[in-house]
Amino acid sequence: MNAKLLLIPVALMLLSCTKDQNPEQSNRNPIQSNESSTGISDFIGKDYLVDDQHSYIGFKIKYFGFSPVRGRFNEFDGTAFYDPENLSALSVTFFIDVRTINTGDETRDEDLRREGTWFDAANHPYATFQSKRTVLFEDGSFNLIGDLSIKGISKEITVEFEEPTPISRDWAKNEQVDFSGKAVIDRQDFDVFGGSFWSSVMENGLTQLSDEVELEMDIHIRRADYQARYEDAEEGDTDKVILDLIKSEGVESGLDAINNFHSREELRAGTLSTVGYTLNAWEMYEEAGLIFKKKEELFGTSSATLNQQGINFLLQNNIDKATQLFKKSIEADSINSRAVEYLKLLNND
Repeated sequence: MNAKLLLIPVALMLLSCTKDQNPEQSNRNPIQSNESSTGISDFIGKDYLVDDQHSYIGFKIKYFGFSPVRGRFNEFDGTAFYDPENLSALSVTFFIDVRTINTGDETRDEDLRREGTWFDAANHPYATFQSKRTVLFEDGSFNLIGDLSIKGISKEITVEFEEPTPISRDWAKNEQVDFSGKAVIDRQDFDVFGGSFWSSVMENGLTQLSDEVELEMDIHIRRADYQARYEDAEEGDTDKVILDLIKSEGVESGLDAINNFHSREELRAGTLSTVGYTLNAWEMYEEAGLIFKKKEELFGTSSATLNQQGINFLLQNNIDKATQLFKKSIEADSINSRAVEYLKLLNND
């Protein structure tokens, strides 16, 4: 075959590769890089909760140089302040329960949890991530930069996220958004190793277990629209009955109804959460505060109720009282991402 003819497909391949690469390079041009600038007035009461039942946090690591081993963490708690019109202000806190590591091999998982080695889960049961700033790109993707802490060792990492999905609604009227991201870390940076064997070098020059770990995550966040829930509620629903009484006759009538429902064992703590949040949405903040106080009286003090009271005080512009309640909430539950995010919001304001 003519040598010139052989050059034609080669040239086409090179042109194709160049064509594929250029858009990616141009679209990844940063359009904003700044410190996260959240504000109380923009985000108060508008936090999203991470749905761990529909989210995934996992990892991939090379074993014996080539074979990838994948795993995931089954339980985690997360809260995000998110505004699609102000993505640079995205703020996220995660608590990941390393005791729930799952690589598909229980013996291996037990070894990874073992005290004094690998994750040392008995002494360090949680890994944490707290975002610090965001870098946006022209194609809608972004980098989330924050501190990852494992075994008490904290390092700044960068998580590369694809463009978030548009806000949509699920069957329960929750606003929902999905994010997919990846990051690469060095396990040695966090003292995650199980002995010298796994760091030894094989004949091919590679280590038994790679130091490089690729983190993978698909995050589903949601936020309830309580006004929409109220409009969709059926007549006779306990929360709707209480709310209608408060609207028509005042909060004291609503509190009387709550006592009656409770005496008949027909009241759930979640019902009072819904009533309080709906009143917040109606800007009936004092009434909402009384409902959350009644919830604490009937069902006891919990981190969730303390958070609800803290948010309610923020809506009434009582920052000092809100701060006290969020700190008390963390005392009750140290892996309380919602309280941590609100305190971070208050400190950044």
